[in-house]
Amino acid sequence: MMPNDVATTQWTELDVALSPEPALCLGLIALANDGTTERDLHAFLRADDIRICTTRVYSPLRNNLSTLNALRDRLAVAAATLVPEDRLDVVAFGCTSGAMALGPDTVRAILTHDRPSLHVTDPISASLRALERLGCRRIAVLTPYIGEVNAMVGRFLREHGLDLRATGYFPLVDDNARARVTVGSFEDAASRLTEDPTIEALFISCTALRTAGLIERLERRIGRPVVSSNQALSWDALRQAGDMRAIAGTGQLMRLA
Repeated sequence: MMPNDVATTQWTELDVALSPEPALCLGLIALANDGTTERDLHAFLRADDIRICTTRVYSPLRNNLSTLNALRDRLAVAAATLVPEDRLDVVAFGCTSGAMALGPDTVRAILTHDRPSLHVTDPISASLRALERLGCRRIAVLTPYIGEVNAMVGRFLREHGLDLRATGYFPLVDDNARARVTVGSFEDAASRLTEDPTIEALFISCTALRTAGLIERLERRIGRPVVSSNQALSWDALRQAGDMRAIAGTGQLMRLA
């Protein structure tokens, strides 16, 4: 059998139709071992007209304050690989404790260094804006962190004007375990942390926790708003890009402009 003669292969140009451009292109910088954030953003946003493009920043499976602060030197490299030749409306940094450790202003400065007009969000900035929009200052906080990271979270939230009436944590040391927390564990924790009737909302910190599909269930259980890192990140990414759509079934926050 003679090999095909590539030079004589005939290619036919075909008619093609394209769907409309996406309404929004969202860039996500996720941690190297994260398997939750992109999945949750798709679930919270529930939209075919939103394009999510993801890149990764190196971070070890088990983080502490030292490894979180080390993200500072890696974020710029990750950002440079995020849709470098196409439209990008907003970029989201997908690490709550990392954004607190570095500081939201530092995160924003790094991500906008080469794209000054780029809209930026991160989970803690988004969550602070979400709690303010909901009118909630007296909160309960649930994390999957331990030790020094929980201490840093408590300081950060208090420094930003929140009254922490109850705090609790799942004793988990890596994102693989955090992604596997059961619905029952969330429900039990939410109920226990909001026994104080003066608490106005529950904040669930950490993008590794899978909270999509869970928020409204928890809100019905405790009778108050629930804000999670990935929910707030989804909501704020839309708002930063000027998109005020309301998304039903994903919690009170996602219905607010």
